[in-house]
Amino acid sequence: MTTGVQPVEKYGQLKAVGLLIGGISSFQIGATLAKGLFPLFGPTGMVGLRVCMAALILLAIWRPTRMTLTPAALKLLLPYGASVAVMNFCFYVALVRLPLGIVVALEFTGPLTLALAGSRRWLDLCWVLFVISGLYLLLRPETASVAGSAHALDIFGVCAALLSGCGWIVYILTGTRMGKILDAGQATTLGMATAGIFLLPCLIPTIPTVITHPWQGGAALSVAVLSSAVPYILDMMAMRRLRPKDLGILLSMEPMLGAVSGWIFLGEALSITRWAGVLCIVVASLGNVLTARKATLH
Repeated sequence: MTTGVQPVEKYGQLKAVGLLIGGISSFQIGATLAKGLFPLFGPTGMVGLRVCMAALILLAIWRPTRMTLTPAALKLLLPYGASVAVMNFCFYVALVRLPLGIVVALEFTGPLTLALAGSRRWLDLCWVLFVISGLYLLLRPETASVAGSAHALDIFGVCAALLSGCGWIVYILTGTRMGKILDAGQATTLGMATAGIFLLPCLIPTIPTVITHPWQGGAALSVAVLSSAVPYILDMMAMRRLRPKDLGILLSMEPMLGAVSGWIFLGEALSITRWAGVLCIVVASLGNVLTARKATLH
């Protein structure tokens, strides 16, 4: 009996890994498509279109009722929705100024810092040093002869990417509490809808452009599907089968996948030094996940 069950469980885990990788890849492809629409809509217009369209898609799938909006949920909804708005707004502002891989790596330092905060183990100091090394390699000035086709980093873009990481910290802290009060689908729908309200000033100026450019408007809808609806649905399906350790390991690869997506789809070539910086962020996140798991076993 057990020999028959194990292959089924193994297949389910492999399927979950595929779903999660698919969700991460869908988000990265959506980001590359969004960057291609920046000349028409601009980064702020694009974030307004993406978040508001994604909110409408999620509202069509999960319909929160009046009973859902308990006082406890309402208390968390404002910071939760605001963090979603800040994350997306700053991510797109940074994306117009920096390569996708660098933006994802800088943004990823937010949740990584949260994971390492308060740790008192000497081993975690190693991961902190990897983060610092990664940031140094990413942010250090490079001449054209060293960087090749890579561009010098824009300081405003760097600040926007780091601020997006700070928004991610608030999102994690409030989102985990929201998840204990509400169903995951309803919590995310309410958060995205609240973020859409915050970003309405970004959406409204794009409406005439969407009307006069329906094909590009359809592409913007694709961004909302690829960057929000599809990743969220795939992530939820994967999280039902994966252990937290496996989930953390796969998410640790996101900065590297962002760099690869930017290179393949946008032609954003990074220097060897900046590839090493992205790798340091990945190693720090991966090491933190693996060693934290081992610590709980002992």
